[in-house]
Amino acid sequence: MTKTGRSRQTLVFVVFIAVLAAAAYYGYPKLREYLTPPEAEDHNPGSQLYQLTGPESLKLKPEAVEAIGLKTKPVEPASAPDPLRLPGYLLIDPNGLVPVHSLFPGRVERIGTTEVVDIDGKTKTRRVRYGDTVKMGQLLAVVWSTDVGQKKSDLVDALSRLALDEKIYAKLKEAGPSVVPARQIAEAERAVEADKIAANSARRTLLSWKLSEVEIEQVEKEALQLKRKELQNAAAKTWPQIEIVAPMDGVIVEKSVNDGEIVDTNDALFKVADLSRIQVLAYLFEEDLPLIEKLTPRERVWQVDLKSDPVDKPRSGTFELVGSVIDQTLRTAPIIGWLDNPIVGGPAGNDRQFRANQFVTATIALPPDPGMVSVPTSALIEEGSTAAVFVETDPTAHVVTRRVVAVTRRGEKSVFIRAQPSDEERRQGAEALDVGELVVLSGGLELDSELNNLKSAGANERGDE
Repeated sequence: MTKTGRSRQTLVFVVFIAVLAAAAYYGYPKLREYLTPPEAEDHNPGSQLYQLTGPESLKLKPEAVEAIGLKTKPVEPASAPDPLRLPGYLLIDPNGLVPVHSLFPGRVERIGTTEVVDIDGKTKTRRVRYGDTVKMGQLLAVVWSTDVGQKKSDLVDALSRLALDEKIYAKLKEAGPSVVPARQIAEAERAVEADKIAANSARRTLLSWKLSEVEIEQVEKEALQLKRKELQNAAAKTWPQIEIVAPMDGVIVEKSVNDGEIVDTNDALFKVADLSRIQVLAYLFEEDLPLIEKLTPRERVWQVDLKSDPVDKPRSGTFELVGSVIDQTLRTAPIIGWLDNPIVGGPAGNDRQFRANQFVTATIALPPDPGMVSVPTSALIEEGSTAAVFVETDPTAHVVTRRVVAVTRRGEKSVFIRAQPSDEERRQGAEALDVGELVVLSGGLELDSELNNLKSAGANERGDE
């Protein structure tokens, strides 16, 4: 290479180095600025749109209101909660169910009869059976009991001795002390008094055994007529008998005896029930007990409809008793009420509208609680066990305040809040929420986040100082 060529190459190299140096001199600051990360700002960028005005309050700039689409709605009085729908079934009212016993052990002589109309419309007589309607005092059965015969005999014997001793006493008294010793007359008088006591004792015994006055009077008449043999034979056929009658108007819901059976006083021969009023047994979940306990006696009304009849119209009834024992498995408490059970017809004209053991649904309407308010579910902000809402305390300046509230119940669209928290709820931070106050519906989470950031930033600044 010639000397001229080498000089030209050297010049080009020098120029290139100079260009690089100039580029580095002028470009390095900009490159450094580009590569160096920006310093952390004092606050979150979003905080430029919000201002902390109190411990739990924010002031929103118009841009923030538009950004989060701020919407509010007034707090409303709590509406009536959804009615309670309780499963249950119908029962015979225990107060209207009477077992029928024989007062004496013995043998069933015969079963009582009743008149019924057959399918041809003819009236016929047959023995009473399960399902028959009976009237108070109607004969259900006749029991042959030697105990009854013995007590009747005691009364007859006492009456017979009384009649004889009265005649003797009358004769002695008529003869007078001049013929009969006074002591003998006194003994005769004493015998009459003893016979009266024995007769009254036997009579009271029969009364205590529930023999009617008519039956006892019949025994007394028989005692006066037993001298005639034909009357003795007639009396012997009915003397030990006792009639078992219906204790009230009702329906035979159990019959457990037939002709010829030996029965004791503990045996229930029949059970007669008054079905004009029927019992409703429903089951209430444990968590719903406070709702029921708040109801006044006038509000303890339910509507009962049959599960077996989809077109059945609910019938109104009342309930009074809420059980004091919770079922350990189902966690339910029994609720007991009653329904009128009118006659609706049937072949015999005595069929009732409801039947025992039918499944039902009992619906209880709950009144609104005056101490509750409601807000839309979108207004509620939950953090763990704490629930809060944002209340717009100054609509003109768009100032909102976070307020912890006492939630009592959650619905699909609304949340129910206690307007005035209890002392325990206040200790946990809950505050009052009044009807008419404006709660924020949208952007609650953003507001909560900004409030927490601003509070944290303020705490850091105080720490730096």
